[in-house]
Amino acid sequence: MNNIILDELPLDLKNPFNFNKLYTRESCNVSVIWIVYDKNKKIILSKGVSRPCGFNHGKTSIHAEQQAINYCRRNNNKTKYVIYIWRYGKTGNVKPMYCCTQCTKMAKKYNYTNKIFTFNQDNICPAVIDDPPLSLAYKTYLNKTYLNKI
Repeated sequence: MNNIILDELPLDLKNPFNFNKLYTRESCNVSVIWIVYDKNKKIILSKGVSRPCGFNHGKTSIHAEQQAINYCRRNNNKTKYVIYIWRYGKTGNVKPMYCCTQCTKMAKKYNYTNKIFTFNQDNICPAVIDDPPLSLAYKTYLNKTYLNKI
């Protein structure tokens, strides 16, 4: 059970949500939380967490941005919906998350570059940035490949 008090998000919400169900201290260093927010109605429409895939899957994980963009595409409304991604630290503080190279490509492909945001010190800022970082899984893969060559 989590005894940690999670920081509040800097959003005006008509339907407050308790994110304790999406937070675990054991996975907070890798889990990215996402919400789809209707900026006109000021409500959370959907939420979730990035998730790992099994050994028989072609990918190592399904990123938060991928899940959120897929939700928006299925519900066919890009104009009112905004996507927020972030991570909680071990003490419950909100930490910013930025789209990796693959998620940035996906955001550009579906015209979501101005619709994905993160939280940085109680401010809302774009999550799609110039020169995006590699995903954690890809960094691990590259490191393992490099070490095997030595």
